[in-house]
Amino acid sequence: MFRKLGLFICAWMTLVFSPAQADEKGSVINRVKERGELVVGIRQDNPPHSFINEAGDWVGFDVDIASAVADKLGVKMKRVPVDEITRITYLQNGKIDMAAASMSHTWKRDDAVDFSQTYFWSAQTFLVRKDGAKSLEDLVGKKVGMNRGSHSIGNWKHWLEKNGHPVNEEDIIEFGNKQIAMNAVLSGKIAGWAEDAEVLVSYAKPNPELTVLTGEAIGMKQDGLGVIENDSKMRDAVNRALQEIESSGEYLTIYNRWFGPDSETPMPLENRIEVWPQG
Repeated sequence: MFRKLGLFICAWMTLVFSPAQADEKGSVINRVKERGELVVGIRQDNPPHSFINEAGDWVGFDVDIASAVADKLGVKMKRVPVDEITRITYLQNGKIDMAAASMSHTWKRDDAVDFSQTYFWSAQTFLVRKDGAKSLEDLVGKKVGMNRGSHSIGNWKHWLEKNGHPVNEEDIIEFGNKQIAMNAVLSGKIAGWAEDAEVLVSYAKPNPELTVLTGEAIGMKQDGLGVIENDSKMRDAVNRALQEIESSGEYLTIYNRWFGPDSETPMPLENRIEVWPQG
């Protein structure tokens, strides 16, 4: 009887204590520190967050934020191109350590990966032709474009239902390429393309026929840095880095570079990264 009790206690201690120890030893942040490099998934088609500029350089707000996080962690940064699908799958299969890919924190995505604190706030609306829709109501019953994997799809459906309109799945066209989505609006193939407001402004800027529906939003956007699920040590390290960036004033410098009054896509800064007490 005592032998069975002893075996039970040993098994219980193994079940309770081993996973936590294993998780800590296997944390992504430990591997990042060992190799001296943070592998970050970043988009290349999402100005002003991350894009290839005319000089061929990979630049943007997310690029600068990721670089600052790597610096605070004391390592170099390696960039890996991702899209709206691979930014999550690459985290899950270990191809990247962190995603800085304009990824809004939603409950659905939180089931797949974990997120840092919110580091960017915005809203979603539509890009339209200037001779087309003047309001969201004008887009009801029309074919509109959404990015594949974007939560703008859910936001638009929710907006329709909330305002008493039927949801017709056939009216929502999903695109895997933002340039193609923008061209579809330009050519009149779709009445509008839903995206983050600041991204739409960037795509509309070189096209005088296009404009962004301002003053109306189909939903909010709260971006977090993506990390592998159930790795609190990695998430804490990223959060600490973000808070150090905020405390030092570096966040405001980066924000103003891409969204300040003198930038190409000015957006008022309405929120700040929460900084926790040191004690």
